[in-house]
Amino acid sequence: MAQETLKIGDLLQERGYIETKHLDFALQAQKVTKEKLGQVLTRIGIVSEYDLVSTLGRQLNLRYIDLDKMVPEQDALKRFNRNVCLKLKILPLASKNGQLLVATSELPNQQMSQACLRYSGSKPKFVLAEESKIVSSIYNYFYFLEHPVEEGLERETRILASDSTMTTSPDNFINFLLLLAVKKRATDIHIRPMEHGINIALRIDGVLHSQYYLPPQLKRIITSLKLAAGMDISEQRLPQDGRWTTEVLQKRYDIRVSTVITPFGENMVMRLLSQEKGVFSLESLGFFPEDMQKLQRIFEEPYGIVLLTGPTGSGKSTTLVAGLTSIDLLEKNALTIENPIEYFVPLARQTQTNEAAGYDFADAMRYFLRHDPDIILIGEMRDETTARTALTASTTGHLVLSTLHSNTALGAIPRMKGLGMDNLTMAETLIAVISQRLVRTICPQCRYSYTPSETELEYLGVKEKTSLQRGQGCSACGNTGYLGRTLIYEILALDNDIRNLLEKGGQIFELEELVANKGFQTIFDNGRRRVLDGTTTVDELRRTLGSRKY
Repeated sequence: MAQETLKIGDLLQERGYIETKHLDFALQAQKVTKEKLGQVLTRIGIVSEYDLVSTLGRQLNLRYIDLDKMVPEQDALKRFNRNVCLKLKILPLASKNGQLLVATSELPNQQMSQACLRYSGSKPKFVLAEESKIVSSIYNYFYFLEHPVEEGLERETRILASDSTMTTSPDNFINFLLLLAVKKRATDIHIRPMEHGINIALRIDGVLHSQYYLPPQLKRIITSLKLAAGMDISEQRLPQDGRWTTEVLQKRYDIRVSTVITPFGENMVMRLLSQEKGVFSLESLGFFPEDMQKLQRIFEEPYGIVLLTGPTGSGKSTTLVAGLTSIDLLEKNALTIENPIEYFVPLARQTQTNEAAGYDFADAMRYFLRHDPDIILIGEMRDETTARTALTASTTGHLVLSTLHSNTALGAIPRMKGLGMDNLTMAETLIAVISQRLVRTICPQCRYSYTPSETELEYLGVKEKTSLQRGQGCSACGNTGYLGRTLIYEILALDNDIRNLLEKGGQIFELEELVANKGFQTIFDNGRRRVLDGTTTVDELRRTLGSRKY
């Protein structure tokens, strides 16, 4: 145990992920918790699980695999049982040519190998993945293997539709609906009343997919959901918001509920937010290696403002949290104000807005400045008061991280002017603007090469390209051809030339010309690279960015 502890600590130090002070802190915590050192380091937020397994992978020459973009084969799962996989922290993925592909988060040992041989009869080939993803996948895939959720939903639909007295509780239907959303990796559930029934749709990888058209008798599930979310069930004339917390397959979810009134009844949207620790690696989110040093420099600045821009659902908060956790928080006092808290950062002091109590972003900022902060994270810079307080914080020696709604990095400048910021202040305080979107990635199980059309090449601005990639559609990806998402982005880091032009009141077209001459890569340039390297498709890039090439 001690040798293993020293080894992983030394490896992480060699890679530059931790320093001696971090190791000493983790070893002190380990004496109390009795955990493995790697578990302590990730739990307290000093390193991410991705950094841990990638370090181990380089040392052991084992491949890393992203379980968010991999669906295990059912035949491989059926040979094992859940308890064995949980005990050994292994996940069987696929069987090919007499060899079993198995994911683990630790150094493969003899016990793992013997279990794989005993249950599958095949020699294992180990790959590495994050422990939290392995555990979550074990609970999810084994449950769905034994419990057909779709059949449960259909059964509960028949029961509720035939219940003329309306005495049967819709709770079972709601539980199956949440399970279906988790199974399909949905972020939102849409319940849409129609003239002759009710439509259930799920947003999966950013795209809305219709799932069921149910009989009108099931409209009463909206009342049950309103009750669970603490909403007024007697009010059916005005929009409402609510929330509740529940557990689905050993994972806690904060479910945000919103209703609007339509001619056919109340339309409801439920957003599923997993309550998980936000210790992410910027690299694991999809930033290219050559941009990592630039991002590291940006987030290591002692004061100023760093902005993340993009539409709702573009992953801004995740990147912001990854940037925050890339900073050495052991020696920093980091305070956050969010709505809601999406990820828990162990070494940060996080707070959440409470509009009912009169606590909003602007109020939080005023209190934060009395708490001796080094770093302040604001979930969204949405009004002039919040923006001005953020400016004050950045000019008095604090690093401020926040999000803003704009389509491009340069578009953040007129947006900030609209919030009352003048050119001089922006030139002095703005460190960088990162604009991003999420694009669906091609399913690895059904990808194939094809010859692109002239229209596709013209859209990409490429004269010659013999082949591109796309997905055929299979059971793993729900016949969409896509599985998981990754970033496309642009990074505008301000230098002296940009600051001087901004201070002089330079127009957007002048700033565009200046940054273009400096080799600025737009979000379209970044997306085109994703298409050409086989990560995503022309259709997906066009769906995300439209015909505009920014």
